[in-house]
This record gives sequence, structure tokens and C-alpha cells, in this order.
Amino acid sequence: MNPNRWPILLLALCLLAFSALAQDPNVKHYDKDGLSFDYPASWQLSDKSTGQMQFLELMQGDVTIRVRSPRESLKTPDKQAHAKKLFQDQYVDNFADQFQQQGMQPKRLPVTTQISGGDAEGVRLRVMMGGESGGLDSFERIISERLVHLSILGSDKDIAKDAPAWDMIRNSLKVEAAKASPSPKGKQ
Repeated sequence: MNPNRWPILLLALCLLAFSALAQDPNVKHYDKDGLSFDYPASWQLSDKSTGQMQFLELMQGDVTIRVRSPRESLKTPDKQAHAKKLFQDQYVDNFADQFQQQGMQPKRLPVTTQISGGDAEGVRLRVMMGGESGGLDSFERIISERLVHLSILGSDKDIAKDAPAWDMIRNSLKVEAAKASPSPKGKQ
């Protein structure tokens, strides 16, 4: 066999293997308005988006994963800080209040994770639910000038069981940079 054919044969095999992986029937792909991610096909996806925010909720059993991203581009540190307060801090505070209203005493811990290949700051709220530990893990990160907020809610046992789904969503999440709006004709 010609030695120049080996690299071509190897490349063809790699492309064939990649196309088989890309068409995994157990994985679905969400891609809309610049936000995309993969998720397990067995999970139920609900799109609750509005004109101001993309809001996707994925559910499997007693675990809920939420992906939220305001559509507004956050070009300044002030806008980023305001979005973090509104979408992360208020969200976690609301869950803590709900837990307290139900007679539970949430423990709040700072945590970090990776979202789309970068560090994401977060908060872990833990309570005892029906004799079992569980609660909320909530994270935020700015990607392509948009805030992305991911959270997972459930018992610790269920969250651990569904870690592969959580990892798939976190690691595959992408946000396209906002496209510049064309200026109206005649105006510069």
C-alpha cells in the first residue's frame, strides 16, 4: 500500500467515527437565538423564554436543571454586576426564602464549577427534605457578553445520579456573540 494513503485512511476513519458520535440518538441539541447546548434525549425540555430572557427548563424525575440567559448584551462591568445581582443573587435568595417559609434552615456555601470551559461562581443551598439532604446549586458566568445562569435542583442523591446530564449541559453550552445591529440607511 502506498505510504501516502495511510494518513488519508486514518482521516477517513476519524471522520466516520466522529459522524457516528454526532448522531447519537441518546443526545438532543438545543440551538436558538445564539444559545446552544446538548442534553440527554430522555430529559423533558420546556422553553419558557420571553423577549428579554431565554429560559429553558429540563426535567428528569425529581431533578430540574434551568438554563437562563438575558438577551441583553452586557458590555460594561456595571451592567454585568447588575445582571449578576438580578439573576443570581435574587434567584438564590428567593429559594432560600421559600425553604425558610417551609420551616427548613438552608445552609449557604460558595461553590465553583466549569461552564463552557471557564470558571463559574455559584452558591449551594442545602436543606433536609423528607429526611434527605438536597437543595439548589446555582451558577453564573458571562459568555460572549451575555450572562448565563445554570441551576440544578433536587436531592443530593438524585443530583449525583444525574451528574452526567448536568456535565453534558455545562460543558457543551455555547453563546454566540451578539451581532451588531445595522444602522438605519442614511444615518451614520
